[in-house]
Parts: sequence; structure tokens; C-alpha cells
Amino acid sequence: MIQRNNFTNDTNFLVRSAIIAALYVVLTLVVPMPQYGPIQFRFSEILVLLVFYNKKYIPGLVLGCAIANMFSPMAWFDVIFGTLSSYVAFRLMTKTDNLFIASLFPVLLVAIPALGTYFILDSTGAFITMLFSFMASEFVMVSVIGVILFKILENNKAFMKNIIEF
Repeated sequence: MIQRNNFTNDTNFLVRSAIIAALYVVLTLVVPMPQYGPIQFRFSEILVLLVFYNKKYIPGLVLGCAIANMFSPMAWFDVIFGTLSSYVAFRLMTKTDNLFIASLFPVLLVAIPALGTYFILDSTGAFITMLFSFMASEFVMVSVIGVILFKILENNKAFMKNIIEF
């Protein structure tokens, strides 16, 4: 068996991470759905479930999220709080062996941007509104559509082998 050297492994990792980041950004910017604001139906958020299968997807998804958030009307806010929220959710997703449970971490961690809204606006009403609207839209995209899609994709052995082996 031929052993790959570290350079090849590092290059493969960088290329795959860049592809994932680019895919996240493109799906955020191109899919005609609300992508920013209190109600966000980001189709790109389905990609976060890749972390459940392999934690090597974290850097690409964090980078993709940060870049996509730069296009937000509240770019600095979304880049800081939205990206932090995603990163923490990703780290927690690697700690479970249940896809649906893993899908709930991004839903629950939208509390971080909602909390940021509270501190910026000093308004409990804004916090509660943002929290529940963020959670509802994230739940629909990740925990409903995303989980169903990945459960279907789990039946494709070749696809899953590529995802898991990264």
C-alpha cells in the first residue's frame, strides 16, 4: 500500500475545507430565501451536519459562515456572534452519536447572536424575538430538512465514505 505523505494530506484537507467554505458562501448568497435578519432560512446551514460525520469539516464551515456573514447588513455583528455561535455548536456536535441531537446544537446556540442583540439594543423584547425567530428558522433548516436529507444520504455508501473519510 502506498503511504501518502503529510503534504498530500495537508493539501487534501485545505482543498476540501476551501470547497466546503465556498459551497456554504455560494448557497447562502445564491439561494433565494431570507439569509440575514431575524428570520433566516439559510439552505447552506444544512451543511453544518457534515460536522456530525467528521470534525475536519469545522474549519471550512467556520470560514464559510464568516465570509457569508460579511455580506449581511449587520456584517460585523453577524461575523462575530454568528460565527462564534456556529463554532461552539460544531464543537458540541462532535460529542454526540445521534444526528438529530447533533442538529439541535446549532438551533440552541443561536442564543449567542440573540444575546448579542440584547446587549446592543438593551431590550429584552428584542432578545426574545430574535431568539425564537432564529431558533425556529434554524430548526426548520437543520433539524428537519437537514436531518431528513442526511438520513436519506446515509443510504448511499459511496457518498458516506467520501464524507466520513474527508
